[in-house]
Amino acid sequence: MVPQLHIHPILWLFALTAVLTGTLAEFLIIFFIVVVHELGHYFTAKWYGWRIRKINLWVFGGVMETEEHSSRPIREEAWIVVAGPLQHLWIYAMLFSFKEISVVPASIIEIGLLYNTTILLFNLLPIWPLDGGKMVFLFLSYFFPFKLAHTMTIVSSIAFSLFAAVSFILFFPFTLSAVMLTGFILWENRLEWKQRYYIFLRFLLKRYLTETPEKSKIRPVIVSPSTRLLHVFFQFKRGQTHHIYVKPAKRGSDWLEEQTCLHAYFKLKQHQISAGELLSRSK
Repeated sequence: MVPQLHIHPILWLFALTAVLTGTLAEFLIIFFIVVVHELGHYFTAKWYGWRIRKINLWVFGGVMETEEHSSRPIREEAWIVVAGPLQHLWIYAMLFSFKEISVVPASIIEIGLLYNTTILLFNLLPIWPLDGGKMVFLFLSYFFPFKLAHTMTIVSSIAFSLFAAVSFILFFPFTLSAVMLTGFILWENRLEWKQRYYIFLRFLLKRYLTETPEKSKIRPVIVSPSTRLLHVFFQFKRGQTHHIYVKPAKRGSDWLEEQTCLHAYFKLKQHQISAGELLSRSK
């Protein structure tokens, strides 16, 4: 099934600029490369059984929206992220083949090679929501709790974006496309930062509604009796099941299952309850 494609307004703006400036051929080449790149993500996600909502296309990349919300294994998501950049390899092979048999003008081949390299390198930058930024998030998620990893990813993404923008202004000539692209990236990071609490709650809700894999690694979380549930959740990591130990405890077996905590928070609406209170009620 072909995914639903959504064209971001900035891409329409670039298309209009291409028509007015006589660079429509270059725009079509970029559009082709971006679509192939995103289809790499899409078909790999479908291979793993992900539910795809739509693909948002914008200049030099896109964003695939799914229903998974960080509930799948990190390795699985990493392959889906990497699948996009891997598509550029066969695009290189196609362009070099066309060059050998001379079926496409050499000027078009050179433009194709230039934009294929540019889009590939651009998407590997450690900037959210580019593939490089997503790989940074997955790497940090392996070592840190979800909320901390997400916050670190956005902060580092904004810092790198500003550094890249200043460097471009200082060392490269001014172009309207570069300004629009920089503005778009910063805007996306701003939105991600504003929605970070919602994204974290969505991660928790998906975790609550999704059955825990039998082979999931168990990691203890040690908290004080006065720790609120939300602060307990701050320590939750992807790909791991947590046993919440409330210290000091009367017995070594005084602990809560994470599903008990999530159930109390989402189903029973006990948003202000502490771990100690929940433990006493669960006995």
